[in-house]
Amino acid sequence: MSHDLIQIGEELVIPCADPAVSIARGFRRYLVGIDIAQSAGTVDANAVAIIEDSCVPRWCEGGQELGPRRRVIVRAERIPSMSYVQLAQVTKALMLDAMLVGRSYLVADAGGPGRSYCDLLDAKSVLHTRCQIVSGENETETTERGVKFNNVSKNLLLGSMNSALHTGDLLIGDIPMRAELQTELEAVEATVGVSGRMRLTGGTASGHLDIAMAAAMAYWLSDHRTVGAHVGESPLRGYY
Repeated sequence: MSHDLIQIGEELVIPCADPAVSIARGFRRYLVGIDIAQSAGTVDANAVAIIEDSCVPRWCEGGQELGPRRRVIVRAERIPSMSYVQLAQVTKALMLDAMLVGRSYLVADAGGPGRSYCDLLDAKSVLHTRCQIVSGENETETTERGVKFNNVSKNLLLGSMNSALHTGDLLIGDIPMRAELQTELEAVEATVGVSGRMRLTGGTASGHLDIAMAAAMAYWLSDHRTVGAHVGESPLRGYY
């Protein structure tokens, strides 16, 4: 009986030759969020955040079981200003990194100029989920030119990540940008308009919630059906 954990693609398995033992199939995957600068010459910047999402099988009395799900922000950084053509190439190179290839999913900011960027990703065969950050509180889907867009409110993105950080469903790893990400999150302010709707705003001197939004999109994607939040489901790598 083997106790060695092996990974094939995103699947984690403890091999066992005993047919009486039910194999518990876990996973380790990476969710990559890209927040696109909406205009040049401002504090707004391109940013990327990566979440490691895992559920590790283990031996227990009578067989195997899955351990708790664990999501950790393992990378966050700003990307220097560059053309969308260059940014698409940088993104492709990132998704071909040895850690990510075959076990990662990308969500890209597809609002405004992000549409052109996403079209360039398509041209470079980089699979991704398009996310348009909108106002309000909800999440909807629209299809344009045969392409599906996920319209997700900023309140939902930041609110869900904030709740996950407080409950421990999401952790921030020991990364160089840890303090800056925490500063961005602490800079978020909630205001209520005359209609009674809440609005989340904020930013820092070095960035306009860029890293926080990239991380929030990656967290949102971790439970989206384009990924398959349930063990063993990963249809079509970013499209459905």
